[in-house]
This record gives sequence, C-alpha cells and structure tokens, in this order.
Amino acid sequence: MVIQSIVIVLIIHFQLWQPIQHSDLSGTAAWLGREIFGLDFRLSEVGIPAAICVGAYIEFIRSKLNLSQAFPNLCFSEPPEDLTTTVKRLATSARIECPSLRLVDSGTPLTFTVRTRRKYTIALSIGLLESLDRTEVEACLAHEIGHIKNRDFALRAFVTMARIALFAKVLSYFVEAAFYRARELLADRTAAVLMGGPGPLISALEKLRNANSADETLMGNTICFFDPKQSIFELLSKHPSLITRIRLLKEMRSLES
Repeated sequence: MVIQSIVIVLIIHFQLWQPIQHSDLSGTAAWLGREIFGLDFRLSEVGIPAAICVGAYIEFIRSKLNLSQAFPNLCFSEPPEDLTTTVKRLATSARIECPSLRLVDSGTPLTFTVRTRRKYTIALSIGLLESLDRTEVEACLAHEIGHIKNRDFALRAFVTMARIALFAKVLSYFVEAAFYRARELLADRTAAVLMGGPGPLISALEKLRNANSADETLMGNTICFFDPKQSIFELLSKHPSLITRIRLLKEMRSLES
C-alpha cells in the first residue's frame, strides 16, 4: 500500500505542478517567476516526504491498533447474533471477506467501519438500533459493506496523501473533499443494490434527519453538487447534508421504477 501511495502521490503532484516558462518573461516578471517556481519546488520537498510518512503511519502503525487503542473513548461489546448473521449475508452478497461487527455503547446514532489489525470491523451504536427498525439498520450495514467492497479506505488514503503532498495548492483540498463525497455516493448505490433498492436507506436517512442527527451520523459524504446555496465551507467538507443524500437516492429510485 505504501509503495502504491508514493507512486500516486508523485503522479498527481507532477501533473498539477506547472513549471513557469521563464523564456516568456522578462525583467521583474522573470524574477518573480523564478521565485514562485523555487518556492513550489521547496514546498514539494516538504509535502512529498510528509505524505510518505503519513502513508507509513497508516499502514504500519494505525492499521495494527485494536479497536480499544484506535478509539479509547468508546466502549465496545459483542453485537446481537442476528446482526452478525446479517453482516455475513451482506458480505457474501457483496463477495468480500466478512468483516467483524462490534456494538458501541453510545446513545448517539452512528455506524462506521475501521481497519484494525489489518482487518475490517463495522461498529454500530445502541442509539442507532434504538432509532431505526431492523431493515433500516441493515441498510446502514450495507452502506458500510459498500465502502469495503469499493476499496474506499485505500483510495481515501491515496487521495489524502496526495493532498498532503500538494498542501500548498488550494485546489487539492477541494479535490480531496469532492472525492470523499463521491465515494460516499457510490457506497449508497452499492447499499441500494445489496438491499434490492434504495428505499430502506432513504427511510433510515430521513429518520436520522428528522431526529436532527448530525451529518456525521453515518460517517457519510455524498457527491459534490455545485449548488448556488452551498458555501465554500460545505464544498470543503467531507460530510455532506443528509438532504442531498436522500435526494440522490430518491432520484435513483425514480430511474429504476
């Protein structure tokens, strides 16, 4: 993973790195161009090693932690057997290795997937089980299975490393956020396929929205729409509104009908 990350970081960096043509400049403009070019080169000398260090940390340190070490503020316990069976069935349908499942002792509705000990674990809270019915909970689990099937964790790591390498380029922050949101949409679509339609996930998101849950409830992002009402801060966010996710899923349902 680290070698692949380094290659992708270098490719993205030098694709976005546009050297200034000094021959087209003169006098003060030429001097300014040389200074900017030199600054960009010096920043790359900092950004690329930093990105490589982050990749090494993710692969050799972070991925070896257990759940308690990765989330020391959360209390984990064994989930009900029927939920474990549901995850196995979804994993079989998605044709992936079955992740483990853990219950989080929290009243806040949430579910997320983490890679620890080089294996995937899906965690869901007691609050989520209390807020949704069985089919809606299954849709949330299918969403997390979608992330694993689509290899989102490796892809996110690559893009984040590229952003670190290009930290001086503002565009890299928008690209990273948009990528995260796009992968979330793909996970929604994958969940809809696994569930036989987007209905259960729509219902789950609507309940969470009506309960005034935070966007982070499903650790979710969505596709990037350049809505005139959307602020620059939302474009930089990796966590979109639930309204947008619900709208996209409803559009998917209308296309299928």
